[in-house]
Amino acid sequence: MSNRNAQVCILCEDTTHFHFARKYLELMGFNSRNIIPRHNPKGRSTGSGAVFVKENYEKELKAFHSKNRLSYILVVMIDDDTKNHLASLRKTYSPNTTEKILLFSPSRNIESWFHFIDGNAIDETQDYKRLYQQAEPSKFAKDLKRKVCIYSLPDNAPSSLHHACNELKRLNN
Repeated sequence: MSNRNAQVCILCEDTTHFHFARKYLELMGFNSRNIIPRHNPKGRSTGSGAVFVKENYEKELKAFHSKNRLSYILVVMIDDDTKNHLASLRKTYSPNTTEKILLFSPSRNIESWFHFIDGNAIDETQDYKRLYQQAEPSKFAKDLKRKVCIYSLPDNAPSSLHHACNELKRLNN
């Protein structure tokens, strides 16, 4: 079965993360009907999305391992918030390179990626959340796919975005 027909679970912090990841996957050719959201039920910027992701990671891993791995993909997206949440997830379970478990973690928050996609230089330690409170995540996913990922990321792209592109390449293996 082609990866593009796989069922995809997106475990993430909030609706902003979900809409960004969903749109990007759709642009890669995934069927939107096969994309399942798992995000903080409080929605956007309410409660701790990172805690939600960490609390549900093991449950989603069990679901992943119980399904046909050829037709199921787990996408996990968590802001690092300078607290090293990604390392914490990897302590719980670090997927091997053949598993379709993708871990994405903007160094500060997803808005730092938005700021970069907008054409700005970024400092990954800075918080750009206030600049993008009314952002449309789907627009940034489209811009990332169209402007950046088609040609490859420039050297000044955030290291966390370079890591994300490497994770996405595993879907084609």
